[in-house]
Amino acid sequence: MAAALALAQRRFEATFLHAPVGIAHVGLDGRFLLVNPRFCAISGYDADTLIRTGFQQITHPDDLNADEALLARLNSGEIPRYSMEKRYVRADGAIIWINLTVAMARDEADQPEFYVAVIEDLSDLRQASFEALHDALTGLLNRRGFACRARDMLADAGQQGRSVSLLYLDLDGFKQLNDKYGHAAGDGCLVDVGQLLKDQACPGDIVARIGGDEFLLLATEWDHQPVSDSAEAIRLALATYGMGISGSFGIVTTDLPDPADLDRLIACADDAMRTAKRAGKNRLCGAAFI
Repeated sequence: MAAALALAQRRFEATFLHAPVGIAHVGLDGRFLLVNPRFCAISGYDADTLIRTGFQQITHPDDLNADEALLARLNSGEIPRYSMEKRYVRADGAIIWINLTVAMARDEADQPEFYVAVIEDLSDLRQASFEALHDALTGLLNRRGFACRARDMLADAGQQGRSVSLLYLDLDGFKQLNDKYGHAAGDGCLVDVGQLLKDQACPGDIVARIGGDEFLLLATEWDHQPVSDSAEAIRLALATYGMGISGSFGIVTTDLPDPADLDRLIACADDAMRTAKRAGKNRLCGAAFI
């Protein structure tokens, strides 16, 4: 029996110490009782520091209520375990995303004794997901990210009975800027244009860079200024940017937003933008969405 207990202890220690995920035993008051090396690496705290604190101290404040609500349901016996994605504030102040799974360990009398928590670092996965949906230069959504967000926005606007407008911007003179001033200047210009669009966008609007010098702004028509006013402000700002840069804009509005119409909406705004190009550039052209 002693040999069997020793073997079980060695196996537990090997699993605990070398597990590729973080593992922690957490007291009923939230204090850490035991932490493995991987959890220390994920959180950025050494074991002694973690054991002097509790999960509340390293959990991002915005995620604490949700975590504690699930813990209350676990304590009441309503659920046998729970999993959630939440953020930790690391020792260096960085914010990281983790996947947390918590279960209750009970004593011989079947009374709650401590929690067993398994922590998986989602930083690489989150970063990969962000990079898949965003433009690396400007930080705006890319074409794929725009499509994902735009379909949700069109569905919501359709349910609320609100119209939606799509602004399509193609820069004038961008190739000449690159040729004359170099690609670093061109990159700087794209970043500036992206920031200009974000500054003009209202909360909830979607801004994306979908090509070399092509941008989209999708906006729900609320009681604030019309999208055409924002487009004109952007046009005027670009006209004073210098280095030969201006913008040709196409804008289209639909009163019956439908996610299935997204590609057609983009094509319609693209056609309007090309009309602005042919008419002499540095102008805004609208088109009817049929």
